Parts: sequence; structure tokens; C-alpha cells
Amino acid sequence: MNKDKISDESCALVQAVKACELTSHQPHEEKLILQTACGMDVHKSFIVAVIKTTDSQGKVITHKKRFSTFKEDLIECKDWLLEHDCHHVCTESTGKYWIPVFNILEPAMKEVRVCNPKWLSLIKDEKDDNKDADRICDLYRHGMTRSSYIPSADFRELRDTSRQRRKYVQMRTSEHNRLINCLTTNNYKLDMVFSDIRGKSATRIINLIISGKPYTDKDILSCVHPRCKAKREDILKACDGIPFTPYQTDRLQIIRNHIQYLDSEIKRLEGLMDKMLCNYKEYRRLLETIPGIDSVSSMSILAELGIEMCQFKNAAQLCKWAGLAPGSDESAGKVHNRHITKGGKYIKPLLVQCPGQRLKTRRNLTTPVNFRNWLGAASARK
Repeated sequence: MNKDKISDESCALVQAVKACELTSHQPHEEKLILQTACGMDVHKSFIVAVIKTTDSQGKVITHKKRFSTFKEDLIECKDWLLEHDCHHVCTESTGKYWIPVFNILEPAMKEVRVCNPKWLSLIKDEKDDNKDADRICDLYRHGMTRSSYIPSADFRELRDTSRQRRKYVQMRTSEHNRLINCLTTNNYKLDMVFSDIRGKSATRIINLIISGKPYTDKDILSCVHPRCKAKREDILKACDGIPFTPYQTDRLQIIRNHIQYLDSEIKRLEGLMDKMLCNYKEYRRLLETIPGIDSVSSMSILAELGIEMCQFKNAAQLCKWAGLAPGSDESAGKVHNRHITKGGKYIKPLLVQCPGQRLKTRRNLTTPVNFRNWLGAASARK
């Protein structure tokens, strides 16, 4: 009897807690900002749209409809919104699925707001597609949503191109590491004597090794640039490895060809980015006046940030958006964590690398003061 009583009380308590959570998450009617608005729950193959309208008597009229994500159905969704005199739409930034919806609706709507899902999520076990769309609509109509930064169409195309270039650079780095691993497997220690395995001297030696032709120490030393600082004896020791088999040679050649192909495609993407920014040369020039930012960096920064700085209240908010400002985790007067946030996975590495590359230049380290500053910055990054 006692166990049954306890279980009944616990179930009643859980239901009461859920009811409190649901009521606490419901927006208040007196804060209504938009009379008519639409909330959308976007998925890969379909979207659920909910339109809510408040009439003159304060009654809320709801319309719900489900659409496919094919272009024809998205146009039908746009016409359905206009038919109900709805010009304000709010949706979650679900992967890449929101982008086609945004592109179709943007020209016809007064506002298409894209929000981070973590600000719109329902409580656990109390959600489905219809409830998600309904809640998004309620939050949007009552001014409780925070819009994500969506640049103009030109800069969205530029952003995709810049991120594709970044992926190609990462692939090229992976291929270089694979090349070094192949050399290490056969006990070629070129990475121990050359600071850059992609330099002229190392590249010539690798070409000589995988050529399949016999070579001597004199042939190896003839590949070394006269200004190379490595000792010639160490270079010869590093090149004294186990000969490659024909299959290993072919594999190395495939890696080298892939690296060359990626080099050409990266240059091609950079040329495309330069053409896309032909009308924004003044912005690039201003960015390149900052020490450490070159032409490629300026194009990448513009691709991520755009030129509409009115989206940010001040420089501090821009730093927070880029993930460069320390977070805040404080409770009862104790600070638990102040690490930088995880956001800005594209812009943050770029803004960290630019000053770091500037600090490494030789002319910046000629004085003891500059060297100490660089040493302190390097220690802070670790």
C-alpha cells in the first residue's frame, strides 16, 4: 500500500513539474508584437508551417500545413503565406536545410528570421513537429527570439566559396602529412632536417627518391638550395632510408599529384573570390592595412563578416559572435569557467592565425621587447 501511494505521489509530482515548465515557457499575451506571423519547423524532406493571427477581439486563429522541400512546394508555401497575409516568418537554423527555404521566402517576406535552435527548443518528451512550429510562432510573435546573422546573397555565395577553399587547404595538409608518414615508414627523415617538407630542397629530394632511378650522394646534395641551413651530412643521413617498392612509389606519386591538383584548385577558388569582391576593393584595402592580414585573409574575413556591421551593437558583441570573447560561468560569487566560446569555427581560427603569423616574421623579432611580447603571446595560446 505504501509503495503504491509513493508511486502515485511521485507520478503526480512529475506531472505537476511538467505543467509548471509548460506554463513557464508560454509567452504572455500582453507582450504581443506581431499580429500575424508564421513559425516553421524545417527538416530535410518536409517543413511544418503554423500561422497565428490575433483578431480584433483577441482571439488567436491558427492555420497549420505541411509542405515538401521541393522547389514547387516551397513556392506553394510562399503563396499560402501571402494568401493569409503573413509577411513575417521564423525558423530554426537546421543544418543546411533552412537555406533553400530562406532563399525562396526572402524576396516575398518582410522578414525571414533564422534562429539558433537552442533558443527555441521545447522541454524533453513534450515536442513534435507541430508543437515545434507552434512554439516558434508563439515566441516570434511575442518578441522572444534572437535572430542569427544572415549576410546578403552576394556574401553568402562568397562565404560558401571561402569555406570550400578552407576545406581544400585542410585536405592538402592531410595529404602532406600522409606523404611524411610514407617517408617515415621507410626511414626517410626529411622532416627532421628541413623546417618545411614542402620547400624547394625537400621537394626536389623527394622527386629524386621516388623517380625510381639510381642516385648518388652528389645527386642528393645538388637538390639542396645554397641557402639551406641544414648540415649536408645530416641531409645525407636523412636520405639513407629503405628503398621504396614499385607500389609504394606509385602511391607516393598519387599523393604528390593530388597535392598539385589541390594547389591548382585553391588558386582557382582564390581567383573566383577576387572576382566576387571586385566591388569591395576599398573594404579589402582597409583590412589589409592591419598587420598580419594579407589579401587571402581579407577575402576570408569579408566572406564571414560581410560589410553590414549594423548587425552588431559594438565591437564586443562582434568578438562574442566570432567566439573570441571569454564566456561567463559564475555562481554564488565563484567563477567556474571563463574560456572562449565554441562559436565561430570559421572566423575564429582565421583571426587567431593572422596575428600569430605576423608575430613570427623576422623583422618583428629583431628587438628584445618584440621577442618577449611574441613569447608571451605564444605562451598564452598554449
